[in-house]
Amino acid sequence: MHMKISKNDFTGTGKVYRFTLSQMIKGKANIITVLILLLITAASIPVMALMMGGKKEDSSNQADPSGIQTVYIQNDTGYQFDMESIPLRDETFQDTEFVDVGPTEMNLSDEELLDSQHSGMEWSEETYESRITKEEAYVHMQRDMDGMCFTIQGYTLEDKDFTDKALDSCIGLLYGVLDEARYAGQGMTSEQMAALTGFYETNVQSVPEYLEEEEISFNARFGVQMLYSLLLLILCCFSASFIIQKVIEEKASKLAELLMVSVRPLAMLLGKILAVMTYVFGLLAALAAAAGISYVITGQFADTSVLWQQMASTGISSEILRISPVTALVLVISLLLGYLQVSLISGLIGTGCSSTEDVEPANLAVVLLVMAGYMAATVTVGFGNNPVLTYLVSLCPVASMFCAPARYIIGDIGIGMLGFSWIIQIIVILLLAYVCARLYRALMMYRGSRMKVSGWIAMFRQSHTKEVDGR
Repeated sequence: MHMKISKNDFTGTGKVYRFTLSQMIKGKANIITVLILLLITAASIPVMALMMGGKKEDSSNQADPSGIQTVYIQNDTGYQFDMESIPLRDETFQDTEFVDVGPTEMNLSDEELLDSQHSGMEWSEETYESRITKEEAYVHMQRDMDGMCFTIQGYTLEDKDFTDKALDSCIGLLYGVLDEARYAGQGMTSEQMAALTGFYETNVQSVPEYLEEEEISFNARFGVQMLYSLLLLILCCFSASFIIQKVIEEKASKLAELLMVSVRPLAMLLGKILAVMTYVFGLLAALAAAAGISYVITGQFADTSVLWQQMASTGISSEILRISPVTALVLVISLLLGYLQVSLISGLIGTGCSSTEDVEPANLAVVLLVMAGYMAATVTVGFGNNPVLTYLVSLCPVASMFCAPARYIIGDIGIGMLGFSWIIQIIVILLLAYVCARLYRALMMYRGSRMKVSGWIAMFRQSHTKEVDGR
C-alpha cells in the first residue's frame, strides 16, 4: 500500500471552509447557544467570588477600630516620637489620638521643673486613674538601665470600654515605633530599617531534605491534569458534535453529492474541520474575553483575590504551571493536535451514518472514545511519577493528547518525550487523513444502517483492490 496524498486532494478546501463557517455563524441555534454561554461565563465570576467570601467592604470598615479614644504616653526612653504619624501605621488606631505627656520629674531639667504647665509632672502609675476616662489609656515607656533594655507598660481603668487585645496591640505598635527610633538614632536609612523590621519565616529541615527536589503535591498534580483535560474534553465534544451534525445534514440533504462534483473528498472534510476549528476556538476566545471583562468589573465591588486563593489552596501556583510563552505554545499545539484527531474520527463516523436519527449514536461513539483518554489521564495521575506508566499514557495516541502536555507542565516528562508524543499524534492524523481521502467519497454515497468498524475495513480493502486493478 502506497500512502500518498497529493495536492489535488485539497482542491476546494477554501470553498467548503467559507460555506460551513458561514452556515455555523448564521445558525439561530448556534447564536442562542453562544449568547447563553457568554452570559453564564460572565455571571460565574462574580457568583464564585461572592460565594467564596469575596465581599468587598468600604475602606473605612476594613479594620475594626480599637475603641481607644486617647493614649497618653510618658516617654522616658530618651528618643523622640512623631505622635501624629503613629495612627498611620495601623488602621486599627486611625481614630486614636496619641498624646506625649513628657518624661517623669526625675528626667526633667531645672527649667522644666519650674514650668508648672508641663504636662508630665502629674502623670505616674499612682496618679493616672484620676486623669483618664474609660475610653483612654496611659502608657509608660522607659529605659531599664540595669537590664539595658526598654519596657512599655499600659494602664487603664478597670471598667474600660475596650478590650485587653486592643491595649496589647497598642503596646506592640509602640514597640515598633521605639525600634525604628533606635535604628534611626544609629544612622540607618529607611530601606535598611524596612529590611530589618520586615516579616520573615523559618524552615528547619535536614540536609537530604534540602538537597532533595521538592515534589509536587497530589492536589496540584490532579488540579493541573483536570484543568487541561476538561479544556480539551470540552473542545473535542463541541467539535465532534458540530462536525457530525454538519456531515450528516449535508449527506441527508444530498448537498454533499453536489459539492463533490467540484470538491475533492478530503477537501470537503478538511474544510469542515477548519471551519469548526475557527468557530470553536473563536468561541473559546470570546468566553475567555467575557471572563476577563467580568473579572475586571467584579473587582470593582468584590474581592476577586479569593479566586486565586482558592486555587492556591489546592497547591496550584504560577511556579507549578510554569507560565511562559513556551508553555502557552505547548498548550496550543497540543490542543490543535488533539482537535485534529477527534475531528477526523468524527468526520469518518459521521459519513458512516445516513440520517439525522444517527446523530446521537455517532456523537456517543466519539464521546466514549474521548472519555477513554480523559479517564486514562485522570486515573493515572493519582499514581504519582511512575516512569513506565507516565511514558505509556504520554505516547498512547488516545491518552497522549490528554496526558502528555499536563505531564510536561508538572515535570513528569521533558520536552523530548513531549515532542515524541507529538510525532506519534501527527502520524495518527496523517493516517486518518489518508483513510478519509480513500473512503470519504464512498461513505458520502453510502445509504443504509450506521456503518461499523468492520464495514469501514471492508470498504477500505475494496478501495485498495480497485486502486491496484486500476494500475
